Amino acid sequence: MTRHRKVQYFETEGRENLLLVIKSIKAFLRPTESQDALLPKKIVFMTREGEGPMLAHSQLQSEELKIIAVTFPRHYAGKHPDDSVFMPEITERVRKFFVAFEIPIITNRLPFDDIVGAESHNREMALIRNALAVFGGSIPLAIQAVLQATDAGYVDVGEQVIAATGDTALLVTASTTRLFLAKDSRGFSVNEIICKPRKFDITMKPIAPQLPEPQKPVAQIERATSDIEGSKG
Repeated sequence: MTRHRKVQYFETEGRENLLLVIKSIKAFLRPTESQDALLPKKIVFMTREGEGPMLAHSQLQSEELKIIAVTFPRHYAGKHPDDSVFMPEITERVRKFFVAFEIPIITNRLPFDDIVGAESHNREMALIRNALAVFGGSIPLAIQAVLQATDAGYVDVGEQVIAATGDTALLVTASTTRLFLAKDSRGFSVNEIICKPRKFDITMKPIAPQLPEPQKPVAQIERATSDIEGSKG
């Protein structure tokens, strides 16, 4: 049976879409008459400061979803759209909130991160990140979050879960980092896109305008000489 779901698109990238991501997930989980598959029971949220999982807990309580928070590794440095550097960190207050509502927090090295001194490995990881990013800048992060949650035992291999970031949500079939590219039922797959940015205004920066190249001095001298010779006639 064919299921028809509308993908929600955002006009910009970034965390300002977070509330719309939560609303899109809620609409996706709304049962329909033609629904022939079980709805996912877990949402894996890649989060910088914990805001996403907290908002999901507030807005999706009626869906009975198990929320799993995945954070960036310690000492990780990111960049704002203006190229200023920030250090993502979940505060102690937010951590206490997660403990109170049994939201696990996974903090570890991202599966596609570089390893110092392993140049061949780093080129392969960059290729994977860049290939996935053609669908959206935060899609590599959403996928890595599910790999981490599966590695940690919070998600089973082959289990369908929602992977979410501040501007993207996907329905995926989970796998571990080791089995990520397996060509059987143990491998990772993206089953449905729930929402994502349409324009990549953060991931892909506009090209700087190209100034016209100045004329070479020789060309200028030749032209001046020609003008002088022409004036003699």
